[in-house]
Amino acid sequence: MTIRPLGAACAATALFLIAGCEEQTPGTASPQTSAVPSTSEAPVSSSTQPSASSRPSATAATVSEVTKPSTGGAAAHSPAGAASVMEEYHHALGKKDLDTVCRITAPAFDGGMKECRSLTPMQFGMLSEDDFKKLKATRVDPAKVQSKGADKVVVPPSAISPQIAMMAAEPKTFTMAWRDGTWVVID
Repeated sequence: MTIRPLGAACAATALFLIAGCEEQTPGTASPQTSAVPSTSEAPVSSSTQPSASSRPSATAATVSEVTKPSTGGAAAHSPAGAASVMEEYHHALGKKDLDTVCRITAPAFDGGMKECRSLTPMQFGMLSEDDFKKLKATRVDPAKVQSKGADKVVVPPSAISPQIAMMAAEPKTFTMAWRDGTWVVID
């Protein structure tokens, strides 16, 4: 996949601008994850897994702890599941959780996980404390997430609130795809 350049001013800005910026960055991980697989790797279980009684059934065993949203359940293969993962991305960004942000957004980078992990920390430096608070409180309206087939959805800016100043100034429509048992941002 390619990320279309807009110019140097977009370098290392939030992922919500990635569709228009070549050097865009997302990135952080939830406390429950310790390994960050690329989307082409088999899922890897985290060393901080929940107790056996809270694990998914054997039918969902292919979805690792790493590919689950912070709510603890597997992301549903539906627009509502994509909305949940998009919320997880924004909350992780607000917590400066590099592993989770890159787990969700690395497919949107030409350089994949490596590029995401190197550029995302620059993004953190561009956000204010107010931005981090808003990102932690982000909600995504599943009713506004648009299905584009069985394995693809579009999340328009109007589905995300509250929006930080950067999002309001340059609204970003996210495209997400179902890969390896979870939703990931691809554009």
